[in-house]
Amino acid sequence: MPVNKICVGLVGALGCAMAMGVQAGSDAEFPEGWESWPVLSSAAIPDNQSAIPDSLPAIVKETIKTYNWVQDGKGSKYNVRVNPAHMDAYKMRTGGYPDGPTAVLELTDIKVLLVTEHLLGEPQYGAYTYDGKDIAGAHPSLSPKTCVACHTGYGEACVTGVCSHNE
Repeated sequence: MPVNKICVGLVGALGCAMAMGVQAGSDAEFPEGWESWPVLSSAAIPDNQSAIPDSLPAIVKETIKTYNWVQDGKGSKYNVRVNPAHMDAYKMRTGGYPDGPTAVLELTDIKVLLVTEHLLGEPQYGAYTYDGKDIAGAHPSLSPKTCVACHTGYGEACVTGVCSHNE
């Protein structure tokens, strides 16, 4: 009887740990060498007190709403960097990304990377500090679940999990 209780306890603890890990961690891996990838665009996510213009594409409005809390509501400057090995697929906007890290949205003021990579043709998402610390569990907007919801909800702006407002 004690062995069964131990086994049940271990299985329960492992199940809880696995469930917590799935919720809290990034699906994409930290993209080594990201800082050498070319910057394709730069702009800023405005602070949370700024009005969001109606004229912006829906994907841009959603990005602002999702991340304008950063830096105590001050927003952040950002760069979009694309892995040179994925550049042709990114520019063609037809999908077909090779496996590996694809792109990062670099939030420069808070030194955070929002990562998209592809594995067997499927997009994976993650959030990391510049030094590789996984922070996907630090805020709901950094979780892969939030990334999936946004990256699948904007039709032509998001092709195979990679979004751009330059349709």
